[in-house]
Amino acid sequence: MTRRPFLSALLPLLALALSGCAGYKLGSTLPADIRTIYVPTCVNQTTEPLIELDVTRGVVSELQMDGTLKIVNSEEDADAVLEITLLDFYLKPVSYTSGSASTANAYRMNIKASFYLRRVRDGAVLVESPSLVGWEEFSMTGDMTTSKSVALRPAAEDLGERIVATITEVW
Repeated sequence: MTRRPFLSALLPLLALALSGCAGYKLGSTLPADIRTIYVPTCVNQTTEPLIELDVTRGVVSELQMDGTLKIVNSEEDADAVLEITLLDFYLKPVSYTSGSASTANAYRMNIKASFYLRRVRDGAVLVESPSLVGWEEFSMTGDMTTSKSVALRPAAEDLGERIVATITEVW
């Protein structure tokens, strides 16, 4: 006898909870014919040398972890091509040495990029973004060159994660 009142109270609560998710869909934003992707090396329009290699590796790594698309080695073998342009690279101080308002001891590295994903078959742009920023905060350890090189990989991976999420996730 105690089950029936419990179920009667539970069903409206369950319906209410599920109705809140009615407009959401999990899965990919991509058309069903897009299964493989080619990622050429990013175009670097910044003044920072060689960051295009780290960003390209970061994007490929994130695509592999996501698993939505299979990465191929040439445009001819791909359903889509991901074109990425690195637009800006800058460091912003986030904390300063105690007693000195001019000597930074921690920075935020920002890598700004634009991208578009185009279908190989007809050249149609499937997804694009004029501006995404990946970043990493880091402390000065030794000289600036060493500190930047340590932070570059996580900043590139963060940008890669944002690009892949924009391409593959629906919310």
